[in-house]
Amino acid sequence: MPVFQSEQEVYDVLGRFFERVAETEESKELIAATEIGSGYDAFVQYIFHKPEAKITWAQENGKLKIVCGETALRPELIFEQTADVGHKFWLGQLDLQQALARQQIKVQGPLVNALKVLPQLDAIYPAYREYLQEIGRSDLLP
Repeated sequence: MPVFQSEQEVYDVLGRFFERVAETEESKELIAATEIGSGYDAFVQYIFHKPEAKITWAQENGKLKIVCGETALRPELIFEQTADVGHKFWLGQLDLQQALARQQIKVQGPLVNALKVLPQLDAIYPAYREYLQEIGRSDLLP
């Protein structure tokens, strides 16, 4: 049985979590240090399957903006995976390099950009666990 039962549940859990992450100092530093390539207007888009959902990270007025659902934004980097794999990743239970090698996560775009942010993710993993507890979703914790 999948972790998330609907597209809306993906947005309610992961989308709202990403919105919280967007307000952190780490995210602000990341935005300041990252340049979006020519022809793109978003940093990254997560395409989830089972259930189907899309979450895009863009920049708006120097801040990280999270867009849930379909969008005309053109992301420089796209990560495609099942929602279960995405959930495990944000829990810190999945190594990105191994997941890419096993094709649990498929990537389009300059992977070097994704690998640059890996050190910052260590600070985010515990926040996802805390967030799940705060919103009463301890059932999603291992």
